[in-house]
Amino acid sequence: MNKLSYKPLLLLIALAGSSCTKDKFDNTDFLKTGTAPADQAINFNISNDNSGLVTITPNSAGATAYDIYFGDTPASTSPTHVLPGQNTSHIYKEGTYPVKVVATGITGLKSETIKQLVVTFRAPESLAITANANLHDLTVSASALYATGGFKVYFGDAANEVPVLIAEGASVTHTYASAGKYTVKVEALSGGAASTSTTKDITIYNALILPMTFEQTDVNYAWGDFGGSNTTIIPNPYPSGINTSATVGKIVKTKDQTWAGNYISMSSPLDFTSNKKFKVKVYSFRPGLRVLLQLERSGDNSFMENVEAVTSTANTWEELTFDFSSKITDNSKRLQNILFFLDNGTLGDGSQNYTILFDDIVLTN
Repeated sequence: MNKLSYKPLLLLIALAGSSCTKDKFDNTDFLKTGTAPADQAINFNISNDNSGLVTITPNSAGATAYDIYFGDTPASTSPTHVLPGQNTSHIYKEGTYPVKVVATGITGLKSETIKQLVVTFRAPESLAITANANLHDLTVSASALYATGGFKVYFGDAANEVPVLIAEGASVTHTYASAGKYTVKVEALSGGAASTSTTKDITIYNALILPMTFEQTDVNYAWGDFGGSNTTIIPNPYPSGINTSATVGKIVKTKDQTWAGNYISMSSPLDFTSNKKFKVKVYSFRPGLRVLLQLERSGDNSFMENVEAVTSTANTWEELTFDFSSKITDNSKRLQNILFFLDNGTLGDGSQNYTILFDDIVLTN
C-alpha cells in the first residue's frame, strides 16, 4: 500500500517539468544589427609649464575601447589602448599634431576621428643671471621659470660669438684674454620658439699685487671693513711732499669697536723670499697715531703676523715702515690678506683724530 501511494505524486512532478520553457543565452543575433560608436570627441589637457605634457581623454557613445595615435610618431607605431572613462598622457615638442582615436564598439565595429593638437610653449619668465669673477675667469649660471630648453650664454668678448648652452642649475666658466668691461647676455629657451633674454655688465680685473698704488683702473681695490671701520678710495685731497698721486685710500675709525679695522685680499700669497719690510705712505691729522699692519692667511686668521708703527707728524705725508724680518722667515704661512688697525684697543670717534690717508703699499728689503 505504501509504495503505490507515491505514483500519483511522481506523475505530477514530471508533468510540471515538461511544461517549463527552456532559456537560451547563446543567441547573438542582436549583434548583426549593431552600429559603430558615435558622437566621438577628443579632449586635450595641455600643461602650461613648457613640459609638453598633454593628457588625452577620448569619449563617444557605445565604445568599449579606444586606440590612440599621438601623431608625432611613425604610422607603424603601435597605438596606446585606453578603456572608457580613462585617459593617457604624452610629452610633445612644440608644434601641431594630428591625434587620431579609433573607437571600438561591442559589435567590433570601429569609428575613427582625428583632431589637431596645437602645443605652444610660453616665453620664460623671471630670468636672472649669476656671474662670479675670479680675476680673468668668469663663472655664469642662470635661472628662470619655464626655461625647459636651457640657457644660451654669450660672454661678450668676441664678434659672431657662438653661445654656450647650459641647463638650469649648471654653470659655465669663461676666461677673458684681458681685463675690461663686458656685457654678458643670457637667453632663456622655452623649448619652442619663444625665448627671453637679459644682460649683465661685468668688470674683469687684473691681479692685485704689490706695490698697491690705487692708480690702476683695471685692478679691484676692494677693501672690506669690520668693527666700525670705514675705508674708501678717494681723490688725493692733499697732493704734496712725497705723495702727489691722484688717488689714495682713507680709513675712518668710528666709536663702534676698539678693534675696528679693514682688510684686503691679494690675488695670491705674498712672496717674502727676498723682501720682508712694508713701506706705506700715510697722512695723519695728529702725531702719535698708532698704525698696526697685520698679515693673515686668506680664510684662516689663525695664521697671522703684525707690526705696529707710529705717525710722527700731522697734516703732511710721511712714510711708515713695518719690518717683519724677525717674524717671517719663509712663505710657509701663505700670508695673503693685509689689514690695518688705527690705535688698536682704543675706541675711535669718527673724527680726524681717528682718520688716516694711506697710499703706495710696497714690500721691500
